[in-house]
Amino acid sequence: MNRFEGGCHCGNLRFVFTTALPIEALVPRACDCSFCRKHDARALSDPAGRLKISVADAGYLVRYRFGKGFTDFLICRRCGVYIGAFMPDGDAAYANVMVNAFDTPGTITRVPVTVHRSTEDAMTKRRRRRANWTPATLSSGSPTA
Repeated sequence: MNRFEGGCHCGNLRFVFTTALPIEALVPRACDCSFCRKHDARALSDPAGRLKISVADAGYLVRYRFGKGFTDFLICRRCGVYIGAFMPDGDAAYANVMVNAFDTPGTITRVPVTVHRSTEDAMTKRRRRRANWTPATLSSGSPTA
């Protein structure tokens, strides 16, 4: 099992991403929407993995929403780092994490694949995220548990 830790620059937002996939199988996605382009986003997820996101001070968590409006793009208000996207879905939630937010630079070396999602309707977008994003939790406190 591979375990990757990361977070924002100031440490307010932290995550632990676990996956059974070998590192060489992890291919980041570079969405071509204006938000992701402006953040140089390179997203990773594994539907068979697990992602735990923690927030030390919720007052510094920005849950930015745009587009279809049902996904939180998690940004630290203190340091400005975008760590990933989180989609609540009934009793479950799915998320991805940004390779740029990993604690160890250069861990993921594959060239990102550009993805084009601007034509998806809300139902298609939700279905794709359920199938491809990582089951996730978002809570206050340490993500190491």
